[in-house]
Amino acid sequence: MKEKILKVLAIMALLCSVMVSCSKSDPESPANPGSGTQDPGTGTQPTDPLPQRWTDTGADLPAYPTYNKVASLSDFPRINITTDDGNPITSLSTFKKGKITFLDPKKMYSEVTSLGTLTMQIRGRGNTTWGAEGGIKNPYRIKLDQHSKVFGMKGDKDWILLPDVLDPTMLRTAVSFRIARMVSMPWTTKFRTAELYINGSYAGCYLIVEAKEADRQNKVPVTPVEGTVTDGGYFLELDMRTDDDKYFITNTFGKTLKFKDPENPTNDQKTFIRNYVNAVEQRLFSKQFDPSTGYRSVMEVSTFINYFIVEELTMNIDGNMRLSTYFAKDADTKLFIPMVWDFDRAIGNCDYLTSEFALSGNGPTGWFIKIRGGYPDEDHGRKDTYFQYLFMDPLFVSELKARWNQVKPRLDLIPGYIDKMCEYNSLAYDHNSQAGKNPHANRNYSSPPNAFLSWRDARDWMKDWYSARLAWLDGAINNL
Repeated sequence: MKEKILKVLAIMALLCSVMVSCSKSDPESPANPGSGTQDPGTGTQPTDPLPQRWTDTGADLPAYPTYNKVASLSDFPRINITTDDGNPITSLSTFKKGKITFLDPKKMYSEVTSLGTLTMQIRGRGNTTWGAEGGIKNPYRIKLDQHSKVFGMKGDKDWILLPDVLDPTMLRTAVSFRIARMVSMPWTTKFRTAELYINGSYAGCYLIVEAKEADRQNKVPVTPVEGTVTDGGYFLELDMRTDDDKYFITNTFGKTLKFKDPENPTNDQKTFIRNYVNAVEQRLFSKQFDPSTGYRSVMEVSTFINYFIVEELTMNIDGNMRLSTYFAKDADTKLFIPMVWDFDRAIGNCDYLTSEFALSGNGPTGWFIKIRGGYPDEDHGRKDTYFQYLFMDPLFVSELKARWNQVKPRLDLIPGYIDKMCEYNSLAYDHNSQAGKNPHANRNYSSPPNAFLSWRDARDWMKDWYSARLAWLDGAINNL
């Protein structure tokens, strides 16, 4: 009888949390959730019906985006950057002024071939990726002086250039973001592949992606608190690096959370969100599973389920409440996970899972996120995260099963998506490798876990790994 009640509750929770959205905003997907208006009086309190009902945008996601394939490298989308002083970008903290052009000669992404010459600022970004492989291909952050629709994406000022220099396929970031859209994370950054030239020199094949920031209508769906308001929008990053004073460490799990938005919180705002996250952790740790009074009363559980699917499927070393994990809360939501990030070491591209996380091997089978977490120096990643406690709740497990079986047919489409992205981008991938910008796709380089012959060889290996992982996880989740 208890099992039947739990199954009924799981189905009811799933139905309440899923609303299908069919409208399409670009060639890649239906519209992002979280669109709406904000109170014109204070500019802080949202009024749209986002909370408690997280739209299932992945339900109508096409198998792959429809771009116009180009026949020659000279027609491939290109970004030209020139710095005003003509010098390279070397700082990760100070912006350098310059100009930028976005060229799409054959309208691969949109009906616009050029936005003209735009003024902007640029700096380096990243941690392990900045300077990786001798700095042959660094990541950058761009701030345009005016909002611009780049390669058919929504208008914005802030953009990021990702090099994927540690990934011999140059596909893992794109694939993981696609998975995130399939499982309907509240927001997933849009991206396009383009060739990058800086001060006239070829820099490599890059992904240009939307910068992660709070924007109720278009990005992370919260409206940051302002003034003296405390119960409002917060966007937090879990990161062990505390490079400023805008962070707090949680009481129960000892996690370091930095403020993304608001950028300069008041003491009262810091206290409010710290107490809220501490309440989530305390109820989880004490195994308060009653839906009305336990952890569910302060957590949007469906977003944690979707996040778990993305991270466990990809075995992402840089997620899982270790690094690059994000929390959010608005005035009319509980704590939720809004997005995913940082996948160049995911999908089998990591040779230290065994040593640093004490797993049985680096292959595509076996649990990772479910049983491991924390930083490598925290007892080999065995310090508990939320997920070890969530799996103690029978209702969470039941809901995970239901959600997995709902999204599994979508995840089956990923190998075809990979093939299509290669069809669109192979000219740029080849150029990138031929110019020495992809050392991990070289027979003379020890590319974990194999020494590949080319990016195509690495791609085929990754596809096999993904298919094996998907099959194993399907059985493992359904046997919980």
